[in-house]
Amino acid sequence: MQLGTLQSIPPEVDTIKTLVKVSGILALVFGIILLIIGLATLLFGVFLLIPGIIDILIYVIYVNCKEIIRLVEMRNYQRAKEKTHVWMIMGFIFGGIVIGLLLLAAYLKYDEVLRRIEPREIIPA
Repeated sequence: MQLGTLQSIPPEVDTIKTLVKVSGILALVFGIILLIIGLATLLFGVFLLIPGIIDILIYVIYVNCKEIIRLVEMRNYQRAKEKTHVWMIMGFIFGGIVIGLLLLAAYLKYDEVLRRIEPREIIPA
């Protein structure tokens, strides 16, 4: 094994994974709360469709957070950044401010990771 061929993982990757995991867990918790609210309104004879629709979208955010983590673990940072951008916006709209802000923080960390892993260009003198 040559040491020059191994590429180390930037420390920001752990931060990204943690932020995305926390976002996914919060989305799942928020979805469970909305499910309980939807079931409670159903028991009282009032059926609200909005919590059910938002609950489905929040679950989709949770599933995509798992997909983002998989992409990061595969070191496909550019694709993970694009996917995080989409679900960050969805998180702001449907998941609340906290989920959106956590995914925004993860999104901003990708620039540091991509900057560290890009091959250094040698400029001829």
